[in-house]
Order: sequence, then C-alpha cells, then structure tokens
Amino acid sequence: MRNDLARPRVGSFVQRTTVLTALVCCLAVSLLAVGLLVGASTGVAGVGAGDVFAQQEEIDPDDVLITADVNADGDAVWTIEYRVRLSTSDEEQAFEEFRTDLEANPEAYTDRFRGRMETTVNESAIATGREMGVSNVSVTAERREIPQEYGVVTYRFHWSGFATVEDGRIAAGDAVDGMFLDEESSLIVSWPDSYELDTASPAPAETRDGSVVWVGPVDFAGGEPRISAVPDSALNSLPGWLPVLAVVGLLVVLGGVLAYSRRDRAGSESTTPESAAAASDDSAEGESGGDDPDDDPDDADGDEEGNVPPVDAELLSNEEQVLRLIEREGGRMKQKRVAEELDWTAAKTSQVVTGLRDEGDLDGFRLGRENVLSLPDHGEGGDTVDDDGNGEDDEAGRE
Repeated sequence: MRNDLARPRVGSFVQRTTVLTALVCCLAVSLLAVGLLVGASTGVAGVGAGDVFAQQEEIDPDDVLITADVNADGDAVWTIEYRVRLSTSDEEQAFEEFRTDLEANPEAYTDRFRGRMETTVNESAIATGREMGVSNVSVTAERREIPQEYGVVTYRFHWSGFATVEDGRIAAGDAVDGMFLDEESSLIVSWPDSYELDTASPAPAETRDGSVVWVGPVDFAGGEPRISAVPDSALNSLPGWLPVLAVVGLLVVLGGVLAYSRRDRAGSESTTPESAAAASDDSAEGESGGDDPDDDPDDADGDEEGNVPPVDAELLSNEEQVLRLIEREGGRMKQKRVAEELDWTAAKTSQVVTGLRDEGDLDGFRLGRENVLSLPDHGEGGDTVDDDGNGEDDEAGRE
C-alpha cells in the first residue's frame, strides 16, 4: 500500500534561506522516499523522489536524477542529484551559504543519510534474501549550468549485493521492487562497458549505450523495474585459462615464423651468383625432363640472344640481383633502368651499385646525362665515373 506525500510548493527561494541548511541536512530523512525502496511485499511505503523535500515544506527540487551504476560483481554505486534552479542573485547567495556550511561539516549531512540508507538496504536484504550493505557515503554541493544555472546537491554511496550475477548475466531491480518516480524524477540504471542489454522492464523511455532511462512519473508494478545484461562477446564467457592459452599459442607460432624467416634470410645472403645460376639451371633442366637445353632451342635456358633468365629475388642478395640483371641484359645497363626493373628507389640503387664498384664487381660510366653500368669483362665504352658520378665520356661526347 502506497503512502504518497503531498508536497507544498513555495514560490520564493529567498524566503527559505534561513532554513536551507536544515533542509538539506534532512534530505536523508526522506530519502527512503527517493525510490530506494522495497515494494509492497516488504511493507515499506513508497513515495516520489521529489517528496524528499516535503517534510521541511521549504523547497521543491526542479529535478531529481537517480543513477544506479551496476558493477560486474553485482554491487552498485548509487548517486542521487537534487537540482534547484538559481534564477536570482539572492538564490545564488543562499546556495553559496549552504555550500560553505556543507564543506565545513560534511559529516552532519552524511551521517543521517547513511542511517536512512542502511534502513532501506536492510529491508531490501530481507526481501531478496541476499546479503547487502552500505559504504562510502558522500555528499557534495556545486553550481552547474545544465544549461541554466543550478545548485546541485549530490549524495553518493556504495550498495553491495544490489544485483545478482549468474553465469555472467547481471540481473538488477529486485532490491527496489515496486518503487515509483514522480514527475520531477528520473532513474538511470547502467552496466559495465563489456556488457550489453538483454532485457528491460517496463520499456524504458530511452536506451543508451550502456544504460537505460525511466522518466517520471512512473509507477512500477510488482516485479519492476528489471534489467538484465550479458557479456557482449563470446570471449568473456570462455574459461579464464582459455584466453591465456590462446595468447601463448600465438606467441609460439610467431616465434616459429620469425625463426624460419631468419634462417631463410641467412640462406639467401650466403648464395653466390654462380650457385644461384647453377640452381636455376638445374631447376630448368629438371622441368624439361632432363634433356640438354642445347638440344631443344624451345626449352633452352635464355632467349635467342643468350640472355640469362631472371631468378627469384628472395634467393639473391641485393648485390646479386643487380649483377644478375645486368648479366641478363648483355652485360651493360643504365642505372635508372636497374632501379625500375628491381622496383627500388634511386637512393637504394645508388648505394648498392657504389658497393659493387668499390669491390670491383661492377664498372660505370656516363652516357649523356645517365650512368651506365657494365660488368668488368664487358668493357666500359667510356671513362669510369667516380663515386660522385662525375667524369668524362668519349662516347657521350660523340653523341
């Protein structure tokens, strides 16, 4: 059976300034009526959230926002915000005086609040058969623009055992069964980020990402409000050791791939042009059925001009790729074309070519505005360029 309190409305905040401190100090006296209530099954009367101010007959809050932030273990952090619009300078001054008193002696406000909340939570524990408790009670007062200027008094506390958790599913609401919201009040119930909403009853006014909202007036029937949330991915429902095993397996696979890659790279760097060419020739001979390439021009290694076929770049070092390419082109090739054929940058090509020339494995000369590379036994056809690409070229001059 409900015992809804009538709430007188007073027009001026200033007229109530002298008792503002006593009013907020007694917010907790009526907080049993905020909706943190057990329903008719427990015999506790329920009243609207705004009625928290009725016993003082001094002020009506413009808005009351009740939030239950449910954790994965079933505990919840409850927050109750009482918002009063500050429309005049006198109202602002009155609120500042109250805030000063609150900050000077917060225990005077939290002690009575805690006592009332412990009464409410104990009634809920009896109704649900679960162990519950109240802790971390606090109160603050601040001015906030939402968007108009408001004075906001906020009570916060930790409610252990508020919800049930079974097989990963969070079920909340039975601890406040049959509560109701008046026209100034709203209730928000939220759940952890790793969960998603399964059901909500009755249908909320708004469903957000991670929470639902009921906006008063709402008279919850027996068995309401209710929400259930479940893990939003299959990974959360796996045994605790399974994700660890998956990570270990991934590391083992990556280690094997890395070891194979290093071994393959070491083998590539140890391959000489002669051995790579021999391997290529052996492969070509095997594919042709063991016949001598000279006996069948169609299957011969190389084209009609005797050029050497390309070899897989992964089997050759950078230097070997350059030498192989120039050999395939008849022993002489423009440096710019080498870069294009190997899909290298000009800087990388120049670095590799310079190393080959320093070792005597490659010669170079200028032809017009371009560098021409040649194998030592092929002949230069002009003066060899120095490391900076300078030098004269008789053949270029003749052009």
